[in-house]
Amino acid sequence: MRNKMLAKRICAVVLGISMAAATVLSGFANTASVVRAEGVMDYESMGYLKNVYADRFKVGVAVQAISHWGDQTAEIGNAQKEDFIVSQFNSMTFGNEFKPAYNFDAESDTLFTVNRAAEELLDWAKENGIPVRGHTLVWHSQVDPSIFAKDFKATSNGSVTRDANATLDEDCLVDRATLLSRLEKYINGVIEYTYANGYADVIYAWDVVNEAADERQPDGMRRSYWYQIIGPDFLYYAFLYTREAETKYAAQYADLYGLDPEGDLSSITPELFYNDYNEWFPSKCDAIIAFLTETQFNAGHTMVKSDVINPDGDGTIYGDGLIDGIGLQGHLTVSDSLYQYKDAIEKYSAAINNLHVTELDVGKAVAGEAGEFKQAKFFYDYFKMLCDCQDAGANITSVTLWGLTDTSSWRKESEPLLFYSDLTGKPAYEAVIMAGKGEEFTLVDTAGMGRAEDILIDFEPTIIDGSSSNKTPEEYGFVSRGSGHQAIIMLKIKTNHTEGANPGFSLQVRRDEQDATLKYDISRFIGHTIKISYYYQSTDAQLFMGVDGYEDGGVREYEIAGEDWQLIEATLKLPEDLETAALFFETDGNAEFFIDDFSIALADDEDVADGFGGGSADDAQAEEAGEGQGEAADGESSGNPVAGTVAIVLLSVSALALSRKNKADADAKANESKKDSKK
Repeated sequence: MRNKMLAKRICAVVLGISMAAATVLSGFANTASVVRAEGVMDYESMGYLKNVYADRFKVGVAVQAISHWGDQTAEIGNAQKEDFIVSQFNSMTFGNEFKPAYNFDAESDTLFTVNRAAEELLDWAKENGIPVRGHTLVWHSQVDPSIFAKDFKATSNGSVTRDANATLDEDCLVDRATLLSRLEKYINGVIEYTYANGYADVIYAWDVVNEAADERQPDGMRRSYWYQIIGPDFLYYAFLYTREAETKYAAQYADLYGLDPEGDLSSITPELFYNDYNEWFPSKCDAIIAFLTETQFNAGHTMVKSDVINPDGDGTIYGDGLIDGIGLQGHLTVSDSLYQYKDAIEKYSAAINNLHVTELDVGKAVAGEAGEFKQAKFFYDYFKMLCDCQDAGANITSVTLWGLTDTSSWRKESEPLLFYSDLTGKPAYEAVIMAGKGEEFTLVDTAGMGRAEDILIDFEPTIIDGSSSNKTPEEYGFVSRGSGHQAIIMLKIKTNHTEGANPGFSLQVRRDEQDATLKYDISRFIGHTIKISYYYQSTDAQLFMGVDGYEDGGVREYEIAGEDWQLIEATLKLPEDLETAALFFETDGNAEFFIDDFSIALADDEDVADGFGGGSADDAQAEEAGEGQGEAADGESSGNPVAGTVAIVLLSVSALALSRKNKADADAKANESKKDSKK
């Protein structure tokens, strides 16, 4: 193994030399407004992440091997990045290399053949003494669909497919017993490989099942093919098979690690985790806790018996001793609610008190120094919140950043990580160090938070010197909300909402999943009363608009009939003590939707109480839908610092089903404003 790693290291050094100049130069192109001293940062005096948090939790990073896809922004295979990882982190996760899609082998007796890049990463981790979080054994995505099919031939519309997202033909699917057998065989194949090849003392945790929750379903579980074929108890079996495998192989291969098979084998027995995204959404949090700790898949232990099942267990995954912890992915943006996240941590720790933050990144809402500052403040508040939760009893034992540099992030457009491509720390890095040392946040917002002034976004190109140019949705400030499933946001020429007018650009939001939605940061309006107005069009029947950033963000429902453009108007006051705030837009389905002529105007507080717009049947319906939300806001505090403030939030909604005459009148005003805004 050492000779193999030496050869890899030589190649890495050669590659690192050839890339060094490029990485240093490219790093300065990330954010020109941020001043850095020739790409040099004194980490020795500032502190390394793993050292600053040594008494609290492991600090990890997701990595990939350049050899996997030839991606030169990857980490392992680049000597400079490798050395940097060793200095900063004491945990690592493979971004892709251990996922089923790259290790499943239908022709293998174990259904598993290790991906060569996964083996390379394991060797590197072992040589450098960095523990690994195994990610992941069972997932509905990035899995070869042939595992679900007879003779391992998955078909969709009669054609053989390897697409994990394809809708498979029902007649190609195997039965429950066959898929359970394959599930057990694959898990055993993976786990035995790690023990037999000397990696059991490297892997300290496994994400056994990834993203099985769907809070919209009655039992809170995603209707994946695992679920459809086996049933909801596939989740129980996945953890059971993994626990059985590690128990069996730890004893079988104990001698390889210098251990007594009858003695303490905890050093080669990884902890088993369930992992999911949007984990702080209250309904999803409740669903996850329910199917891990409350659902009795094996009541009375009549479904299955095993030596690894706690004989005094209650038939739940947790009660039967099959799971050790919960993984909170942590894909966030600066406008997400830390109060809500704190509530989720408290709930999870009360249920299974062993938590890992597994895939942390924080997307910026705006570009430039203002965006850098807000991101840094959010990272500071987030890590301080983790420390506070830990001090209050939450057992948070590992926090992993989902990537090393912005340029290698899966969310690179939002620059969500701690380091520039030249490995210089961003303001966010300094903030995380401050939080870890228990220091006050001292970074200064030199660009300012932006003035609270009226805006109108018509999404039309700007004409300069005879040439037209348009901004991207992100430059306008519109980004995808949530994580895991990302909306595709773009500008598209669309029929005008003004009758008789030429088609124009509108904001299009495309998504395959309901939770892939849209948000717009309104933090600069905190402490102000604002009027919001925009045109909306979709085939979905119901629109939801609310505010992320605090408990009960004034969510309101709009009943939208037909496919015509509708004018949406609302007035709200944002409490002064909010840290962040963002409007979100979603519907009750997953159809695409469009937004045009989006405006925010400063308003008087009286407008909130009085409302505005015509008194139509739709207005009354919207107000009735909002009454329940208002009662929730006025209810008892959940312990959040802003709970008292939330009660003063007033949101008046007007969803107007305009007649052609009313629409023309409204559009005439909008077009007049649009002309003025382009002068």
